[in-house]
Amino acid sequence: MHPHYSLPHHCVIKANSTTTKLRVVFDASARTSTGVSLNDIMHNGPVVQNELSSILLRFRKPRFVFTTDIEKMYRQILIDPRDEYLQIIIWRESPEENLCYYKLKTVTYGTRAAPYLATKCLQTLAREHAVKFPLGSATLSKDFYVDDGLSGSDSLMEAIATKDQLIKILATAGFKPRKWCANNSQLLQGLAPEDQEVDLDVSSESHKTVKTLGLIWLPKSDQFSIKTNGPTHSKITKRTVSSDLAHIFDPLGLMAPVVVKAKVFVQKLWQLKLSWDEALPAEMHTQWTHFRQSLCEINNVKIPRHIFHHKQPRNTQIHVFTDASERAYGAAIYIRAEITDRTISVQLLCSKSRVAPLKTQTIPRLVLCAALLEAQLVVKVKKDLEYEHHPIYMWTDSEITLHWINSEPSTFQTFVAHRISKIQQLPLKEQWRHVNTKQNPADLLSRGVDPIYIQKNAMWFYGPLFLHGNQECWPQPFRQELITSDHIQAEVKRKVHVLTISHDDELIKMIYTIRYGNSFIRLQRILGYVLRFIKGLRNKSKHNDINLTPLELEESLLIIIKAIQLSDFNEERHQLLKKRDLKGSSSLHGLSPFIDDSGVIRVGGRLTSSHLTYDAKHPMLLPYNHPIAKLIMKHLHEKGLHCGP
Repeated sequence: MHPHYSLPHHCVIKANSTTTKLRVVFDASARTSTGVSLNDIMHNGPVVQNELSSILLRFRKPRFVFTTDIEKMYRQILIDPRDEYLQIIIWRESPEENLCYYKLKTVTYGTRAAPYLATKCLQTLAREHAVKFPLGSATLSKDFYVDDGLSGSDSLMEAIATKDQLIKILATAGFKPRKWCANNSQLLQGLAPEDQEVDLDVSSESHKTVKTLGLIWLPKSDQFSIKTNGPTHSKITKRTVSSDLAHIFDPLGLMAPVVVKAKVFVQKLWQLKLSWDEALPAEMHTQWTHFRQSLCEINNVKIPRHIFHHKQPRNTQIHVFTDASERAYGAAIYIRAEITDRTISVQLLCSKSRVAPLKTQTIPRLVLCAALLEAQLVVKVKKDLEYEHHPIYMWTDSEITLHWINSEPSTFQTFVAHRISKIQQLPLKEQWRHVNTKQNPADLLSRGVDPIYIQKNAMWFYGPLFLHGNQECWPQPFRQELITSDHIQAEVKRKVHVLTISHDDELIKMIYTIRYGNSFIRLQRILGYVLRFIKGLRNKSKHNDINLTPLELEESLLIIIKAIQLSDFNEERHQLLKKRDLKGSSSLHGLSPFIDDSGVIRVGGRLTSSHLTYDAKHPMLLPYNHPIAKLIMKHLHEKGLHCGP
């Protein structure tokens, strides 16, 4: 018997759909009697298509564009017959009929591997027809996100050829593209009315919209729009606030200054540690109510889809602005182009923002984080738009950040050094420039903007005024030698001049092996000068006398003794420090040892009551087989004129 699995399924009503208003959803994550679901034993498969944001970025580049999707794409792809038993559904037309069991023979939405299997088929199809249909193949390979395609060309004839080739490639595999839409009526010629978006005629005065990968597109005016619904919740909680924020779909960051303000608000809710359905405090309730009511203002904002305003560009440049505040940081990318009619076009391409971390950081550190985000974003955009050889200008209003970026990372503390290193690994080091805060559009990203003000902010959508003029009018290049700041010094890695002796034994071994040869006196004096040097650095004092004092020699001797004892009597030292009796197997057990005020292990016993000197009553203990202990004995033997033991 074949292994089998029954797929639960239910319907979903989508009233605003122009084609399929009722969709069937299959749940392959439902667990069986064994406790395992179909999705549990399936692999996802790698991502083989471009990111959604990359496709939308490229969609803003060509002058003539069209959109389409593949009709019931998953249902056009057969699976291996041996796997059909894993896609069994139970169905009957009415409750009076008996249950019927069906095997689904095609890729089924809801199974874990479905997206990979479907998109891999498209990629394979594109590769197989790359020679015969190069334009259609490139579109199928790069400009499709699952079953939705967005493509075009600066040439109308090439855009039409791309559309025709795409239809032919898909037809070879039984795929049918539908829901066609375009910003030029010639791109829709030859297509059946039922395969076009309903009631959409670009030659009329129609202002109807279509969705392009979630964004609202007005093909007649060739503009993007962001749509939000009015307030729908009577009670405002952390759950409803998060839901409202999630409904603002803005993958290109065109409304990022508005969205970042909402993100900062949500972060404050998390700091208050409210439960999901707990009512907000009165003040925050009022703030969100005002923000949510004004959010519908962004429905009136229209952003040109084509970044060159339907004109032929030349001398295209990429300008990136970055900024940070205590609440958020981000970067915005603008495309500046000299048009063939000698005008200059500057257009917001995309942006990215992040809320500042809860752990407080200095503003220069946050600006550096924004600079890293900026650098990573522009590298991605260059690749997506195939602008590898176009000039890039990176702007920030922080001179400290510019100084850091142009410095050696190893001279700074870890936080700064790590981010500088990442930025310098990207081929953008020479393009960084300084801009005044008032001329920095990314300032809106760091502060956030109420929805009512975003529409009127020309600098956000069209860049600072100086970009619309000649390059001679731009701010002067940054000069690193002119900057002096306490923040720079605060982040410089401090050079430690004090020798830290964490393991005296290792220090002694090093000197014994390398420096002094076979003389204990030389070892003692070397260590004495090292200790003098350390004290001089700490106290900022100098010794005029080159000879060591008896106290310095005594201190050196004690360190040597402690190092030797740490090497051989480490366990006994721990026991004595804890005021415990030594083990009977210890070689020091019968000597009543103790640790004196200097940390040296000495012999105890009844001599404490005698009139001998302290060193005579309580000799320091040495292991007989330690090489330095043997040197001490050799030294005493020679000092006593070769006396006996």
